[in-house]
Amino acid sequence: KRQQEVFLVACLALLLAVWFLTPLSDYATTLILWTVPIKSDISLGKEALISLEQKYPPVMDRWGVRKIGLELVNSSKYYYSSTTTNTNNNNNNDNNHNGLFENVKQYKWDFGVVHAPDVNAFALPGGIVRVTDALLQNLALTDSELAALIGHEMGHVLHRHSQKRAVKNRLLSTIWEAFVYEDHDGYDESFGEAVAEGLWKSASYLGELAFSRADEYQADEASWDLLASTYSIGGGSSARQYHPKSVRRLLRKLWEYQGGSGSTSWESTHPGTKDRIDALGKKWNSLTMAEKRKFVG
Repeated sequence: KRQQEVFLVACLALLLAVWFLTPLSDYATTLILWTVPIKSDISLGKEALISLEQKYPPVMDRWGVRKIGLELVNSSKYYYSSTTTNTNNNNNNDNNHNGLFENVKQYKWDFGVVHAPDVNAFALPGGIVRVTDALLQNLALTDSELAALIGHEMGHVLHRHSQKRAVKNRLLSTIWEAFVYEDHDGYDESFGEAVAEGLWKSASYLGELAFSRADEYQADEASWDLLASTYSIGGGSSARQYHPKSVRRLLRKLWEYQGGSGSTSWESTHPGTKDRIDALGKKWNSLTMAEKRKFVG
């Protein structure tokens, strides 16, 4: 009997190690969210915004957060349109980013500023991005750095990181509740629709969920690509261009602000700042001279 108990404990430990130390749980979460319709993100985000703004009230946007956010939305839409209608252009190396840009047009983007004592920013489902006035006042960002910040939060939205965190935190119960879900409205919900309705339980705290380091790297990549898209459209839908190296400059400014300690509210929800700075530096150095010449300034 003692040997059986030891064997069961060992099996349980192995299962937990596989679950928490490998990408298995991320794959399962991504698969579940694949069944959830994008349109449900918009209503979920609106509900989450009510809770967020009860804690952090909206204030006047004196920094151009909305303007820059919409510039990034428009440039990415223009870039996606131009690359998909020019499929015979063999010199286009950016087609692997089209999935990201295609998703931009599916959301209702809403950018703004909230009053809060902490240096932070929030990405809510459906396209809602909020930046705290404390961050804007204390960091004195350039327009390009602010674009990098907004692009980073847009990356969290596009990759549905908040929903992934919420599902992953209660994965088994999410699956079970979706299978047995019944709201007696006469409509037979799909599995994904049931998951979406279950996510409403987490709406009140979605904006302050801590992202993983993998999430942060993904959001940095998205920000880089969104800023790079402003160079690909000429004078099309955006009058300004934002250099993708601004993502690294933003992170360095955040790191310096927190004294290199990683102890601020920003770091608590957006971990791994120092490592991400190094990764972005390597990304720039890996570009060819021809690729670097695309960016002016």
